[in-house]
Amino acid sequence: MVSINVNSDVFEVPLMPRISSGYGPAHRVNIVKKVKVEGGWNFFPAVVEPNGKLKDKVRIRGKIEVHPEGSYYLQWREGKSRFRLPVSEKGDVLELARRKRLELDALKAGVPLAEKAEETPAGPTVHEAVAAYLENIKPPQREPRTYVAYKYCLETFAATCTKRHVAEVNREDVLAYIRHLYSNGNGGRTAYNRAAIVAQMLKVNGVVNLLQKRDWPDYVEPMRAVYEPEELKALFAACTAEERTLYMTYLLTGFRDKEIRYLTWRDIDFRNQAIRVTAKPQFEFKPKNKEEREVPVPQSLLELLKAHREKQRTHPAGLVFPTSNNEPDKKHENKLKKIAYRAGLNCGNCVTAHRNHCAKGPYCHQWFLHKFRHTFATRNLQDHVCDIRTLQLWLGHSDLASTMVYLKAVRSKDVLSKVNASPLAAFAE
Repeated sequence: MVSINVNSDVFEVPLMPRISSGYGPAHRVNIVKKVKVEGGWNFFPAVVEPNGKLKDKVRIRGKIEVHPEGSYYLQWREGKSRFRLPVSEKGDVLELARRKRLELDALKAGVPLAEKAEETPAGPTVHEAVAAYLENIKPPQREPRTYVAYKYCLETFAATCTKRHVAEVNREDVLAYIRHLYSNGNGGRTAYNRAAIVAQMLKVNGVVNLLQKRDWPDYVEPMRAVYEPEELKALFAACTAEERTLYMTYLLTGFRDKEIRYLTWRDIDFRNQAIRVTAKPQFEFKPKNKEEREVPVPQSLLELLKAHREKQRTHPAGLVFPTSNNEPDKKHENKLKKIAYRAGLNCGNCVTAHRNHCAKGPYCHQWFLHKFRHTFATRNLQDHVCDIRTLQLWLGHSDLASTMVYLKAVRSKDVLSKVNASPLAAFAE
């Protein structure tokens, strides 16, 4: 029988070397837990129950608290040096502490060990790995908005991860991060995307295949929302001539926000009836997926653009839709929402994060720029203007799967005729 010191309480456990849950003298193995207290992660003595089990209790400033978050560590001293060894499974803590105590006793008695495992994992810490990864994807390597999203995601993971070194990170750490995202109100799609970003960072550091297929967050792939013809008619009726040209360009090209923002007159081919997406080094703009492309447009749009150019009287290389200071305009979406509100097209139900109600101002979530792109893609497929492969090229998608999501909203007139004439439909008459 040997004694285990548990926060000043001593009890007998058969064949168990002396293990302490406090910071004891040399040659003692202490069980500590890294937990979050007052916004920071720190080590505190773990409390071992009288039956020899751990129930996530730690002693903080003399008071016992329950902290289910965090990880357990073994802690001991060799001479003047302190060592900590992480333990991934709570059920293994006491057994590993017993083994470590036997190892230390053997070393003290001069018994040679066949091999002494390295106690501190090699490689960078989690914070160092995150910082290095972010350094490698800084703009212009990635878009500024993408970089900001990655930075927030990875720094949040580093702050919540209980492991010091990236080599220690395991499946449970990533699952804990996913649970953290859900607890903060993130949906399944956001949780999936951020878990994928963390997985990318870990893969760069040699940590792979942590999550199983069932571990990844589930989410519903929504149908892409489109503007209905009556909505577009009411919107354009409320536009000025310049606004009509701007948003008609969004609708009839399927371009992204930044592709319209940095569109120049040289991108418009009036002779061949096409508009291009090209790189603009002067604005540090690169097409998504690093590929320039061209989209055919109707002559009616080119006529609107010609009239807009005559009124603008700008340099041939100038921006098509600049601000009054000839700078790229970042407020196209805000202006769209104002037009929709002015035309009485708001749904009246949206509430923003700042508690602004769309019935009382230009805040409606149903009106946004990317919805023009959804409408362009869906209608071109529905009206048989192009096939799915051609649409992929027009939209600038790197893979066909991204384009195929628009098939969900395609309405075939032939199918509707058959549905209306079906025997099942007769039951409703």
